[in-house]
Amino acid sequence: MPHRPLAPLAALLALAAAPALAHEVLHEVRPGAGVAVRVYESDDEAVAGAPFEVWSPADPKTPFVAGRTDRHGWLAFVPDAPGAWRLRVVEDDGHGLDVRVQVAPGSLQAVEVAARQAGGGLLGPLLGAAGIAAIFAVLALARRRPPGKPVP
Repeated sequence: MPHRPLAPLAALLALAAAPALAHEVLHEVRPGAGVAVRVYESDDEAVAGAPFEVWSPADPKTPFVAGRTDRHGWLAFVPDAPGAWRLRVVEDDGHGLDVRVQVAPGSLQAVEVAARQAGGGLLGPLLGAAGIAAIFAVLALARRRPPGKPVP
């Protein structure tokens, strides 16, 4: 049986590269794709840290998103449908608001483009690992010698 030292090495390197590609943290900023709302008192004091819920016009029974306003009274969400979105913010003392935020159909274009471009989350890393494995396989085949020939 001929000795092929590069084939096992190539396999080990390909396997070692796969876990490195498995975890990746990314971000994307899309100006104009979301709705930002500032909630404040009549004296211009921010309603900071107040719980909020947002309901989609497509499903008015289940909250689309929930959270807390930031320290400046801001909250944000990215709508996935046009129409009147319900926003409810209630402070611990019971004060708050329950309003409708109108999202126009034309403003959803950036959201739809972002969803199409973000698809295939694992495809990139898998193609990268396959490319690395292919390179090592070609190198291993190129270094292969016919049996009986001495190694220089």
